[in-house]
Amino acid sequence: MARYRTALAHPGIARVVAAAFVCRMLSGMVSLALLLVAEDASGSYANAGSVSGAYAVALAFTSPVWGRVADRHGARTALAWSASLQSLSFGLFVALVAASAWPALLVPAAFLAGAATPPAAAISNAVYMAVVAGEEDRKTLFALCGLLTESVFVCGPLLVAATVMVLPALYAVVVTAAVSAIGVLWLRAAPAVRLVDRERPPLTGPGMRIDWNRRQVHIQLVVAAAAFAIGGVQVSVTAHAGELGTHAGLFLAALACGGVLGSFLYGGLRLPGSGPAQLSVALALYGGCILALGPGPGTLLTLALLVAIGFVNGPADAIETVLVGEYASAATRAQAFAVLVASNWVGFAAGSFVTGVVVQHVSPGFGALTAAAAALLASASMAVTVVRKPPRQRSSTAEKSVDSPTGRT
Repeated sequence: MARYRTALAHPGIARVVAAAFVCRMLSGMVSLALLLVAEDASGSYANAGSVSGAYAVALAFTSPVWGRVADRHGARTALAWSASLQSLSFGLFVALVAASAWPALLVPAAFLAGAATPPAAAISNAVYMAVVAGEEDRKTLFALCGLLTESVFVCGPLLVAATVMVLPALYAVVVTAAVSAIGVLWLRAAPAVRLVDRERPPLTGPGMRIDWNRRQVHIQLVVAAAAFAIGGVQVSVTAHAGELGTHAGLFLAALACGGVLGSFLYGGLRLPGSGPAQLSVALALYGGCILALGPGPGTLLTLALLVAIGFVNGPADAIETVLVGEYASAATRAQAFAVLVASNWVGFAAGSFVTGVVVQHVSPGFGALTAAAAALLASASMAVTVVRKPPRQRSSTAEKSVDSPTGRT
C-alpha cells in the first residue's frame, strides 16, 4: 500500500487515475449495451453481433489516429473532438432505434461511435510517463490501471443490467454515452493533462509519426500475441464449460479475479530484473498455465488455472504498457499508447477467431494449445532480447529512448 500511496502522491495523478477509470467504464458497458439494444430492436442476435463487431473494428483501427491528434494538437483537443463526435454517433444510434429504422442501419451507426472512441487510456498513460519520473512508480500506476480495467468488466455489465431492469433497453446506450462523456470531460479538465499539453514537444509533418524503432515494433507484436492468447482462452474455456455442464461466466469471473489480484500485488512489490526479463518470465508462466488447460481438467482445477492465468496476465499487461512508453519519444507517446490499444483489440479478435475455428473443428483442448503457443512464442522473443544485450546497455538504451527529442536511438 505504501507503493500505491507514493505513486498517487505525484501532483494531479490521483485525479487522472480516477477520471481515467470513469472513461474506462465505456469498455465494460458498450459491447453489452449495443448487443442488448440491437437484439431488442431487430430480434436477431446475428445483427446484434454485427453491431458490436462494427464498434470494435472501428475502435481498433482509428485509435492510432486519435493518438496522432493528441500528440500533434494536444490531449485536450483530441478528447474534446472525439467525445463530441461519439456523443453525436450514439445519438444517431438511439434515434435510429427509436424510429424503428431498418436494423442494418445500426451497423454503420455503431461503426461511427467506435471510430470516435476517445483516446482516454492512451492520454492518461502518456500523462503518467510525463509527470511520474520514477520507473517503479510508473509500474505501480500501470498495474493500478490494469486492476481498474479488470474491475470495469465487472462494474460495467452490472450497470447496464441495472439500467435495463428499470428502463427500456434503449437507455442502456444512453447511460453508456453519458458515463463516457462525463469521464472524458473530467479527464480533459485535469490540471496534469493541461500541464502536459502546455509542455509537450512539437510534432509536425503529415501522417503517423510514431517512432517505429525495432523495439517499439517488437513490443507491439508481443502485446498482440498476448492478447491473442487471452482471446483464445476465453473461447476455449467457454466451450470447455459446456462440456463440463458449468456456466462459462464462472470461469471468466475467475480469470478476471486473478487479473485483479495479480495487478494489485505487482504494483505493490519490487521485483528483480529488467522490464523485458520480467515480461519474458510472466509470459512463460502465462503460456504454461494455458497449456495446462489443454487436457481438459475438471471444474475446480480449471478455476484454479484461470485464476493463475489472470494472476500473471495482470503484471504482463502492466509491463507491456511501461515498455511501450519507454520505447517511444515524448512527442509520440500518445500515438504509441493508442497503437497499444489497437494491438490488444486486433490480437484479441484474431485469437478469438482462430481458436474458435480450432475448437469447432478439433476440440477445446487444442484451442487452449493454440492460445498457449502464442504466449510462449511471445515469451521466447522477449527472452532473446534480454540475452542479446547486457543489462547496462539495455538500461542506457531505454533512457535514451525517453530523453531523446527524436526518440531514434
